[in-house]
Amino acid sequence: MVSKYILLMLYSALIVAQFAPKAVANANSIFTPQVEENATVKTEGEENFSEAGSDERSAPIISGQILESSDRTEAKPKDSCPRPAQPTAAMTEYILPVPVKVSGSMISIKITEITAFSQAQIDAEISPIAQRFIDREITHNEFIEFLKEAVNKITQLYRNNGYIYAEARPVSTPITDGSSVEISVSEGRISEVIIQGRQRLNLSYICSRIEGGTGSPFSTVELEEKLRLLRLDPLLESVQANLQLGIENKKTLTVNVKEAKPFAASVSFDNYFPPSVGSERVGINLRYQNLTGIGDEIVGAYFRTTSGGAEVLDLSYRLPVNPSNGTLQGRVAVNQNKITQSDFEDLGIRGDTKLYQFIYRQPIVRSTEREFAVIGGFTHQDGQTFIFDQTPVPFGIGPDEKGVSRTSVILFGQDYVSRSASGSWSVRSQFNLGTGLFDATTNNSPIPDGHFFKWNGQVQRVQQLDRNNLLILQTDLQLTPNSLLPSQQFVIGGVQSVRGYRQNARAGDNGFRLSAENRIAVRRNAAGTPIIQLAPFVELGTVWNTANNPNQLPRQTFLIGSGLGIIWQPFLGIDGLNIRIDLGMPLINLGDRGNNLQEKSLYVGVGYTIK
Repeated sequence: MVSKYILLMLYSALIVAQFAPKAVANANSIFTPQVEENATVKTEGEENFSEAGSDERSAPIISGQILESSDRTEAKPKDSCPRPAQPTAAMTEYILPVPVKVSGSMISIKITEITAFSQAQIDAEISPIAQRFIDREITHNEFIEFLKEAVNKITQLYRNNGYIYAEARPVSTPITDGSSVEISVSEGRISEVIIQGRQRLNLSYICSRIEGGTGSPFSTVELEEKLRLLRLDPLLESVQANLQLGIENKKTLTVNVKEAKPFAASVSFDNYFPPSVGSERVGINLRYQNLTGIGDEIVGAYFRTTSGGAEVLDLSYRLPVNPSNGTLQGRVAVNQNKITQSDFEDLGIRGDTKLYQFIYRQPIVRSTEREFAVIGGFTHQDGQTFIFDQTPVPFGIGPDEKGVSRTSVILFGQDYVSRSASGSWSVRSQFNLGTGLFDATTNNSPIPDGHFFKWNGQVQRVQQLDRNNLLILQTDLQLTPNSLLPSQQFVIGGVQSVRGYRQNARAGDNGFRLSAENRIAVRRNAAGTPIIQLAPFVELGTVWNTANNPNQLPRQTFLIGSGLGIIWQPFLGIDGLNIRIDLGMPLINLGDRGNNLQEKSLYVGVGYTIK
């Protein structure tokens, strides 16, 4: 007779694995900051941090030489972005409050064609100069000196704020009693934006993302920032720009782009799945960017364990909805799992799960240095467990009498990323509210069901200690006042959680995890990129249930492990072939450890990217 405790443990390993993002069994992670094998961290915003001195964000985009001609000899096909017919900001006219008396003549002064600054800002620059002249009669030469100082002050105000092509100049006017002398500002305007090199990507996608830097007047600081953000777009392989000076201080901006290859594929083999369903798995990932020309993306992943115990199909589609990189994503995941461990295989314990998810993410603050975004979405999960292959049965307290558990969760979160030449911070907070929508599981309290509230937090710090040492720190936390179904619990154990233990060794309503890894470059290629890295690590985690949860946890719920990993990319010099091996040491022994490779704390992952 199989004990109820062992069935619960097997079910926990089975059901939690089904809800891992992108078919990776790490259900406690709200998001997975991927650490690239070449010492590059790729965050949720899909932008890179690399070693100091190689940061692409600081590379020049706008050509430093401005051609003093309106003639262009470029013969390549081109596209032009739509341009507004009039300046995009309201016009301001500043009039000196008190006329200036010049050799007996009262002269008023006005500054025209200003759109970048308010009257108060102009007054703050001009008033200190005017105070020296307005209380007395001045000579013609003193008046010319005053005009020169005023022109220089206005021009410098523009330059200090990034409008380096703006210029103030006096309009020639006879000085007679009662006349008005005008200082006209030529703020500099981009009259034409030309896009070259575009192929499948819609013109509006590129134009809308640089539009904020090409207004009238335009700031080279803002324009450079927009172009750097465009360069970081995964749809584009390269971005270069050139400004050409035309007549009347109008400029032509030419942006040369090279689109990235739309299709990417990779195959993998690892032993990262729970041993109960077969830890060794093979997988394939397919990605197609810019599917319809609007910057959308479709991703598919398929994984299968070599024992046949787990089969995962994961499809997602992401659609950009605005120039600020707001995106709407839909995801469907179908999982079929079966216990294949020899002691329990004859029982025919299996589970089927479907996941449907819609996520909207909107950056509120976005620059090359930092990004803050809000996230809203809805996730529906529907799972059922069986025994003897076809007989519905619940495992544990919570699912109904047919083994069905459903959750319909509204989520709201925020994420923040900050980057510098030496490191990055990634922070995410997410609130999850389980509702009764779509026939979610409903039980009397304190039995776990689909009605709950929980909070997840995650912080990651990546720090380049020196040329050969990259430190990665990460912590995860889940808190809830409610009893949770297994699919919503926090799990620890395994290569993506606490190495030294099997995948999903422990699960509970609440949990905490801390990880520290130092990547040491021991071999580099001719370009200076690390090829072989050693990665010593220490990880710990714990889980606990709410006080009234009727499901009992094992006695040992605190895990801590340490060990050493090796990252080799490209492996044996084969471009696209990567390997990672981790050997962990559990510092707290568990009584329910098995004998397979993963439970002996050895984790192997091999991947090949098809280019």
